[in-house]
Amino acid sequence: MAEYLLLVYEDEARTSELEPAEDAAFVTRFQDFMARNESSVRRGQRLHPTSTATSVRRDIDGGVRISDGAFVESKEVVAGYFLIEADNLDEALSVAEQIPVPNGGVEIRPIRSDPHA
Repeated sequence: MAEYLLLVYEDEARTSELEPAEDAAFVTRFQDFMARNESSVRRGQRLHPTSTATSVRRDIDGGVRISDGAFVESKEVVAGYFLIEADNLDEALSVAEQIPVPNGGVEIRPIRSDPHA
């Protein structure tokens, strides 16, 4: 079995405008997703907003710059992730299609089993 990282992207501004009841329903849908896919999902978490992020950048001369915020200013940001095991990309797609993302989407990235591949 191969491992895949499912990166969940959301429109952070729209998600932050959810009413408490809507947010609770959203969390329930994610919990239902996790229960339905417990044989594939190894781990998954919702991330704090990008306003809590700290970025580390290295320049060409080897210097390091640390800044508040995410790397990219974008409407859709990484809002969570799932680490799954699947036999192939089609199976990973089948899992990803079930993730309840009302204001965004999911990026599927295979994880290298050989770091030199």
